[in-house]
Amino acid sequence: MLTGVLTVSLAGCVNVETREKKEQIVLTILAGQSTSDAGIEDMIDEWAGVKYPGVKLEWECVDWGDQFDAQMRGRLAAGDVPDIVIGKAQDVKLYAKTGQLGTVTEKCSEKIKENALDPVTMDGKVYGLPYNFWYQGVIYNKDIFERYGLKPPTTPQEMDSLIEDLEAVGIVPFAAHFQESWKVANMTMQYMMNDIFKYSPRWGDQLRAGVVNCTGNEKMLACMLNNQKILNASWDDALLLNQFESDSRFTQGDAAMYLTGSWSMQFANQYGKTIKFGIFPFPNEEGEASLIRETNLTLMKSADTKYSNLIDEIFYSLLSDKKLAREILDFTQSDSAVKGLEAAHNSKIQEDIRRYETEGNIIDVSAGNAQLIWSFQNSAAQEQLSWLKGEKTSEEVLEYMDENREDSAYTE
Repeated sequence: MLTGVLTVSLAGCVNVETREKKEQIVLTILAGQSTSDAGIEDMIDEWAGVKYPGVKLEWECVDWGDQFDAQMRGRLAAGDVPDIVIGKAQDVKLYAKTGQLGTVTEKCSEKIKENALDPVTMDGKVYGLPYNFWYQGVIYNKDIFERYGLKPPTTPQEMDSLIEDLEAVGIVPFAAHFQESWKVANMTMQYMMNDIFKYSPRWGDQLRAGVVNCTGNEKMLACMLNNQKILNASWDDALLLNQFESDSRFTQGDAAMYLTGSWSMQFANQYGKTIKFGIFPFPNEEGEASLIRETNLTLMKSADTKYSNLIDEIFYSLLSDKKLAREILDFTQSDSAVKGLEAAHNSKIQEDIRRYETEGNIIDVSAGNAQLIWSFQNSAAQEQLSWLKGEKTSEEVLEYMDENREDSAYTE
């Protein structure tokens, strides 16, 4: 993802214009973006150009998976947190512990849906404002499933049989891309959410305390073997593919399933308009896996910003604008975390998402991400990639995770 600094003049409310007739207010923003987020800054700029004259935003947009955490750690170490930070909900508590994130107003936090507030609340104070949700699981081609009389599996054994049935009729079971380590990290956490954290919510704390280990842990090994299963059930060149190529092939009907998230529907809705899609959770050992929800775009502010009140005002305005919300939600193919702001689009997987939500069969990935921070997940995924390429053994990967367990939680 392109990293750059975008400087844009924005418009502001009357009281700002009155205060700052001679000198513009400059607000710095660090935005950690996932692949489907790039371009949101342009939408916000256009919106703010009408709302807030006299304010100038300086954007630094970086890839969330590869660069955001390192950027934030550097800023925190230097005591130079931008006025506004846009990351994910899982980032909030990690950075709030440093004392360098400011709390948001109750007026703003009241606009957020209750099920999105826990990941951004610490010691009874709210430090972030979630804006949208993604859902993670196995997106599947319903046309292929209907053609061959197949149904979503609920157990590992049923998944194995499904893979065999698809291969028997010449269909590639899984779309996959293993060029990027973040993808392996995401897939691994999906398994861990339903096989480990669903039953042991404090598993990361237990790992750091030495109560549990990765080495010799059958569940942890099973999570890794799921990645190998998908690799073996995908295209021959899956290790070389990036997300764009994998998304493209899947939306052309070149595979039946795709362990991913609703971010891939951004591509599918553009180029796979004739295909019917659905989503189900990757099966766990107990046969009771839940669909995974991820709280994505989350607004934060510096504790030391000179413009705290102005930022609160901008945040409230942003959380209140229905037209802008529809544009962002439609563009990212996501669901709203803000009360009263709902997407106008009807995603191809929306019917299944609503069913899992109605049944209460949802698990929030922030629980796992708070226990094992992203930098640890990503470094472990890099080790897994070496294993998948035949360069390391599974035991060496598990030993690496144990040896680096102290790095699985944020330290100043």
